[in-house]
Amino acid sequence: MNVKDKRGSMIYGISIRCILIIISILMLYPFYYCIIYSFSNSKAAMVTNVVLWPAGFTFENYSYVFVNGMVMNAFMVSVLRTVAGIAWALFCTGLAAYAISKKTLPFNRMISIFFVVPMYISGGLIPTYVLYHDLHLFNNFLVYILPHGFWAFNMLLMRSYFDTIPPSLEEAAKIDGAGDFRVLFKIIVPLSMPIIAVIAMYVGVWHWNEWFEPLLYVTKQNLKPLQSILQRIIMETLGSVMEAQSGRVTEHAVSGTSIQMATLVVSTVPIVLIYPFLQKYFIKGTMLGAVKA
Repeated sequence: MNVKDKRGSMIYGISIRCILIIISILMLYPFYYCIIYSFSNSKAAMVTNVVLWPAGFTFENYSYVFVNGMVMNAFMVSVLRTVAGIAWALFCTGLAAYAISKKTLPFNRMISIFFVVPMYISGGLIPTYVLYHDLHLFNNFLVYILPHGFWAFNMLLMRSYFDTIPPSLEEAAKIDGAGDFRVLFKIIVPLSMPIIAVIAMYVGVWHWNEWFEPLLYVTKQNLKPLQSILQRIIMETLGSVMEAQSGRVTEHAVSGTSIQMATLVVSTVPIVLIYPFLQKYFIKGTMLGAVKA
């Protein structure tokens, strides 16, 4: 490679790195803005543009979040919902995927189509509402868990991963007297931790961020998850902004934005902290599961 080619390659490498750095900054700055605003004094943030550091650094917003019984109760509801939802979805989806992965299953193809059709055609909101009402799921914690045990897309990913496991392992186990459930939980599950981590991440993020169902089916405040409380704070903040623009606002009324940012940070941190521990399995499981799906 001559000097001209080396110089062009170096310029190209520098240009790509600069572009990637700019994109990273654009992606990360909204999260950084939420963090610094959450540490800002509400009154100071009103008269100062919060750009690179907090305006009037304070912990009062987080004190409100953690002392507020409604927010902490909602946080625990979200945690319980996410953990229970992941366990229930892995159990139901895993059993379905293991059964569909068996070529000897009668009507295998027909059952697969039956499972996949709801991905494209749903019953609609009104039939779902009536069904939940008849099942007495209104104002019931199980409304967050039971309807979401099976996810067709996740089943396809898991089934594709099961297909990569050598059949000889199952055959050897069955020769030794192991049944289907023992083969599944003693052999298939330990070998399928990458795809299990992927499904757990998909389901967990959905359960943690979901706020629409509580709006429809839950009226008891002690059953509201964290995202519903955050949505309520956002609506209250919008009301405060409208009052501020009309000149009919007190100092307390405009504190909603900082509280909103603090609640947003609290609701985001758990997912951010958990993801690095699952990243290795997440990447591996996504690649292997998606190749055949």
